[in-house]
Amino acid sequence: MKGLIGKKVGMTQVFDADGNMVPVTIIDVNSLIVVGKRTQETDKYTAVTLGFGEAKEKKLNKPEAGHVKKSGAAPRKHIKEFRLTAEEVAAFNVGDAVKPDLFKKGELVDVTGITKGRGTQGVVKRWKFRGFGQTHGTHEYRKHPGAIGQRKTPGRVYPNKKMPGHYGVEQITTQNLTVVDVLTDKGLLLVKGGIAGHNDGVVIVKPSIKVAMRLANKKK
Repeated sequence: MKGLIGKKVGMTQVFDADGNMVPVTIIDVNSLIVVGKRTQETDKYTAVTLGFGEAKEKKLNKPEAGHVKKSGAAPRKHIKEFRLTAEEVAAFNVGDAVKPDLFKKGELVDVTGITKGRGTQGVVKRWKFRGFGQTHGTHEYRKHPGAIGQRKTPGRVYPNKKMPGHYGVEQITTQNLTVVDVLTDKGLLLVKGGIAGHNDGVVIVKPSIKVAMRLANKKK
């Protein structure tokens, strides 16, 4: 499955052919290159390894540095492998720059990113609890979680109980986002709507898995 590694630049708006305003997220893939290839003869499967974000070799760990040295590609901060067919892999060479035109305007994609960290939060912000009624008699109980156990067997708190705790810094995939525009000369991909993560966060763009499953079911 083809894919891109990029950087979330931020959000803006564009106007479509009918004059409607469309909110879009800008993804920058300018420093994306091919850092390795997997072939059926040597690895028993076919894939291409992409690297994003310029880095100094001394900043890489030993496995990453060894991989870069073996392939002879420039060091990269973020490396990810994408499974492709043998014909698709043959079209790539180590060191080649990867452009956003892997995807076409109007295509549906899934974008994976790491959500913003919000520290330790209560149940109202973390789990969207309604909170307690705020009448004249309520005193310091507006955002409490309420009872967490029971006074009977088993007399304990069940696992996965929604309670206060760390919120954010989770991998989230936003599915079925439309590619609004592909700016190949600028190395930018514009997708409709918001995606997980803060500005300058690293994201991964792949074709929509739901569309692929739908096509696979049709072939059956």
